[in-house]
Amino acid sequence: MTRRILQRSAAALAMVLAGVLAGCSDVSIPSPTALPLRPTEVADFETVELVELLQQLVDAGAPAALIEVRNGEEVWSEALGVASLKSELPAATNQTFRIASLTKPMVAAIVLQLVAEDEFELDSSVDELVPGVLGGAPAEVTVRQLLNHTSGLPEYVDALQPAGPRDLDTMLRTPHTDAELLALALAQPWLFAPGEGFAYSNSNYIALTMLIEQVTGVPLAESLRVRITEPLGLANTSLPEGEQLGDSHLRGYWVEDQLRVDVTDQQSSLWSGAGGVESTIGEIATFERALVTGRVVPSELLGEMLALGADGYGLGMQARVDSCPPGDAALLPFAEGLPTAGPDATGTATAEATVPETEAATEEAEPFDEFDPEATESVRVTNPPEPTSGSLMQSGEGPLAVQIGEPGYVYGHIGSGLGYRSLTFTSPDGVRQVTIAWTASPSDYGADPRMPIAYALADAALSVRC
Repeated sequence: MTRRILQRSAAALAMVLAGVLAGCSDVSIPSPTALPLRPTEVADFETVELVELLQQLVDAGAPAALIEVRNGEEVWSEALGVASLKSELPAATNQTFRIASLTKPMVAAIVLQLVAEDEFELDSSVDELVPGVLGGAPAEVTVRQLLNHTSGLPEYVDALQPAGPRDLDTMLRTPHTDAELLALALAQPWLFAPGEGFAYSNSNYIALTMLIEQVTGVPLAESLRVRITEPLGLANTSLPEGEQLGDSHLRGYWVEDQLRVDVTDQQSSLWSGAGGVESTIGEIATFERALVTGRVVPSELLGEMLALGADGYGLGMQARVDSCPPGDAALLPFAEGLPTAGPDATGTATAEATVPETEAATEEAEPFDEFDPEATESVRVTNPPEPTSGSLMQSGEGPLAVQIGEPGYVYGHIGSGLGYRSLTFTSPDGVRQVTIAWTASPSDYGADPRMPIAYALADAALSVRC
């Protein structure tokens, strides 16, 4: 496993480390199970501003807008608008929707679990693991470069763009294999030599899907189930087959001026591991909390996952400047092995739970989005700090703790699918969380009038307890 040991220069962190090594009683490293996965207390913080901003999303053309805000053991959620323009039934917070690129942190977590199981390393050659999958690459592509979008692999979605509204339905209902999607990307010129730049491309996560399936011997949907959704109790999260969502879902709409086209029914195979998952706002938040508190990926690899490049992207995770002032660095006990993640009856993680093995395993800023890979400005980090996420706290006998994320930033992802947009952000310690979704997408994602409202809502939600 690749290990990055970075020198600390901050006096505050040096004092923390000194206290830990000295056995000081008032310094502690939190257990991954210290924070409940599912808050149980009704929040008593002020929500008037949050409701007003949520209503602005609906007023700006979204048929439905949903939010869940968590602060420690407190939780508040709200849904405004209608689940369907046809039925006009009210939207509900427990309804599912296509989460688009919020899929990527889940896929990245599975990849990092496989790294922890010594199936391969982050800097392993993809071509050696899945021979010929990236034929024509100008140089060797590593697993890490796919995860952080520095491979130079072109965007397959560009080749799917319908010529006009009449072609949209055909595009949405035509199934594709991952190999076919990747072939669309490989038919285009590479954007740059691997490792020589950054370009957000959904094709990277199609290639990672094929890697996961090659190594595990099972479909990505099965790996998602046994490694993520069942251990965390995410009963409404899945990678669906075909065009249909679950029984209780939100309808999604392509919105342009006064025109609204229902695009709910679309082949999930179009997005696959790049954006095909269906979930709820609550289950997205539960996954993100489990992730950053060390219940999904070993703490050492989690630190690497949240280490930001110059474009504000880690390994399947984006970052945004926190609306609260920077606090202390988040620390987790050092761990290389696969963590446990099973929820008990109270919703907290149990130490005895294990991640199920597949049969094959036992045998051995504007958001990044699917349709406008250039719309990335507001997610980028201006003058990013030294990448201290992943730093190891050392004792005389070896690593003691790992820094998770960076104070002053929140971590998550933006989801921009056809008919649905969403975002989720979590403080590095997992205490403060917000997940927002709305059921409208425009032709030009970079000019979506609802996105600035969603960012303002996220900032207000994350600062309710500052």
